Amino acid sequence: MVMTDQDEDGAHIRGLIVNFLHSFWPSLIRSDFIQYFVTPLLKARRGSEVISFYSNSEFEKWKRDFASSKKYSIKYYKGLGTSSAEEAREYFAEMDRHRVQFVYDGEKDDESIRLAFDKSRADDRKIWIARASGGTDPRMHENLNQRTYSEFINEELIDFSRLDIRRSVPNAIDGLKPSQRKVLYTLMQRFEKSEVRVAQLAGAVAHSCAYHHGEEPLINTIVRLAQDFVGSGNLNLLQPIGQFGTRLTGGEDCASARYIYTALSPLVRWIFPRSDDSVLSYKEEDNMRIEPQWFCPIIPMVLVNGAEGIGTGWATKVLCYNPKQIIRNVQRMIDGQPLQKMVPFYRNFTGTIKEANEGRFHISGTVALRPLRKNAHFIQAEITELPVGIWTQKYKERVLDVLAKDGIISGYKELHTENTVRFLLELPKGSGIWSSANGGRKHALHKTLKLDTVLGTSSMVLFDENNSLRRFTRIEEIFELFFEVRRQKYIERRDHQIDVLGAKLRFYENQCRFVEAVLNKEIVIEGKDRTDVESTLRQRNFEPDPLKAPNHEDRNELNKSEFSYLLDMPIIRLSNEEMKSLFETRDAKMMEMDTLKGKDWKDMWHEDLRNFTVVSYALLSTFIISLICYKAPRYVIMGAVKIVVLVCLCMPIMCKLLLSLIFSKECKNSEAYGRSFLCLTAHFKRLDLFKPKFSKFIQST
Repeated sequence: MVMTDQDEDGAHIRGLIVNFLHSFWPSLIRSDFIQYFVTPLLKARRGSEVISFYSNSEFEKWKRDFASSKKYSIKYYKGLGTSSAEEAREYFAEMDRHRVQFVYDGEKDDESIRLAFDKSRADDRKIWIARASGGTDPRMHENLNQRTYSEFINEELIDFSRLDIRRSVPNAIDGLKPSQRKVLYTLMQRFEKSEVRVAQLAGAVAHSCAYHHGEEPLINTIVRLAQDFVGSGNLNLLQPIGQFGTRLTGGEDCASARYIYTALSPLVRWIFPRSDDSVLSYKEEDNMRIEPQWFCPIIPMVLVNGAEGIGTGWATKVLCYNPKQIIRNVQRMIDGQPLQKMVPFYRNFTGTIKEANEGRFHISGTVALRPLRKNAHFIQAEITELPVGIWTQKYKERVLDVLAKDGIISGYKELHTENTVRFLLELPKGSGIWSSANGGRKHALHKTLKLDTVLGTSSMVLFDENNSLRRFTRIEEIFELFFEVRRQKYIERRDHQIDVLGAKLRFYENQCRFVEAVLNKEIVIEGKDRTDVESTLRQRNFEPDPLKAPNHEDRNELNKSEFSYLLDMPIIRLSNEEMKSLFETRDAKMMEMDTLKGKDWKDMWHEDLRNFTVVSYALLSTFIISLICYKAPRYVIMGAVKIVVLVCLCMPIMCKLLLSLIFSKECKNSEAYGRSFLCLTAHFKRLDLFKPKFSKFIQST
């Protein structure tokens, strides 16, 4: 009897055991030797009533058919350990109900097992997964205590295969996998402006977004979102506050999750605008709202940070591209212009990337020969960059150690930092590699040192806006899909903002009318019952609270607090100053409405791109200033006091010139201008050196 968890991962384990026995002892499969034990996957409770569900499909059907399902509290039973001792006794007391017998049904069972697990049938699995319409509840069969192997493969294991693909392949719209989306959503909702320990964040994500799997994969997801070394992506969405790993081992040398902290990158809310939150489509699980189906960034983030993953039958690989070029191409699409060709780009990579042919790129590291000493028995070569995705430690073990063992190189030294690569190689005189180096045959030298790789765009498999799997042959296809989805979201956002702003405008208009009517004695409230006053308000066509009324199907059916926004106003609102302020607020909302109606989706998109660019340059200038300030004491120690003093005196002028270049006149009144100054000020407050001058400069500016 096989006893595994009841979820998709448990079905996968059952499948692996079946495949193991089928491969080595097929007679056991044919002799009905295997049974498995089933337990509830979810339980719905309401008072003393408990309803058990043995599959997600059974639970979803109950939710659709039962209108009062939201009144039940839902508990997800991730594994056998979730059940209490009392529940376990209940299961074993009804053994026949929880025991399922595998029954052999001839050659089609053998074929189903081979289809699911045979290495050579990956293409067949793609067709199998594509044709599957959805999981079938295994308890809907006539005989609940028997399953053929083909039924198990096609109705239960298929759910794991689909889940495996969803975990491994990102969405083309936001470039995120489900676990990454859960992390980002939790930070936006709970830790938008604060640092949080990675271990604590993992627990918060599991609680807030109904994450039912182990926390270790979630921790790895958080760490990868914050890593910023070469090859980890062009724009890390989280800040690495602590040791998050280096390119020496590809990030595997990160500290334990209980020691490191993270926070949202300052750019995240400019890439994923807060204004979009109201028009996103959110998932619901365990009777609570969780993360969106997908976020809708202002640029295709899957091209900014790339993607890589392997799922059942499918694998994906998307290269990284320069965010500046991506922004320019998005702007060109908005303006109806053709896309400009893009070559892959990796932040801080100092090697070369050249297009070999359509969809294939040569990525090369960097090696240079050092000057040869007279009568030297070896020549020295310096490797200062490795191809993207090849980590320093693995390169040393798999390439240099092998070359040294074979006598192709005499030896090597390592002079790396956490961010840079530097190998000094000794090439023996007279060897083949010596000849390649002396003869200027750079290609042969690169080939011997394995400093060339080829990456292509033939495996760009992503989910689209409908969560259907699609293969993209060109990055232009990703741009086109993203553009149409993002354009529609801007239209939806504009309509939603007009509705919300219209409700606010009516709110203030009604308050202004009410104050005027009270002051002019047109409405008398002294000595009258509230119901009489409310009746008068209805007769004079005052609206129920416009900010609450849209949530009701019939505004006339609102409860007694429908006019609280008028009748519960503080009496100070009748003063001249408060009245003036109220009318100014109303006029400001009217101007805001006129401005919004004067924009179309193109204007809104261009504005978001412009704000993102402004803030990113502001953060870059802050980083440069911070770097100068933290480096300055080292220069002082070395004796360059005059240089430091000069930098100190000139810094306000330099900053002012830099900021005047960054912030154009059209941006000075925008929200981005103010937000970027907050970022600058926050960074300046952390500086100990030159602090008085910086503070004075910020205040004067």
